[in-house]
Amino acid sequence: MAQQNFGMPQHPMPPNAAPRHPMPRLPSVVPGILLIVAGALGLLLAIGIIMIPGVLFLFGGGGNVDAFNDFASGFVITAVIVGVVSLAALVTGIVLTVRTAKKRRHIRHAAMGWPMPR
Repeated sequence: MAQQNFGMPQHPMPPNAAPRHPMPRLPSVVPGILLIVAGALGLLLAIGIIMIPGVLFLFGGGGNVDAFNDFASGFVITAVIVGVVSLAALVTGIVLTVRTAKKRRHIRHAAMGWPMPR
């Protein structure tokens, strides 16, 4: 007959032991990573948009600066809007990825019976 340890404290499983229960489904970090990539590409796009009128002005050989300022103001407004939206997506993606990674670590430690590191 197997010996039972009633009243004895149960020790957590060693790190190389198999879990007691199947591992629960972990939340995905893919949405956060996609937001980070979209935000970074959007910031590059905003830099490209703001450079377009200057490059066109230089390729055109210069000329009337007042008319160029009127032409370039629309590009600056568009670049700022794209840049702000992209920066918001980038920050949201970083925050979402960090929170999801912490949640995954917590679920994994709880499933394995390991104590949570502080």
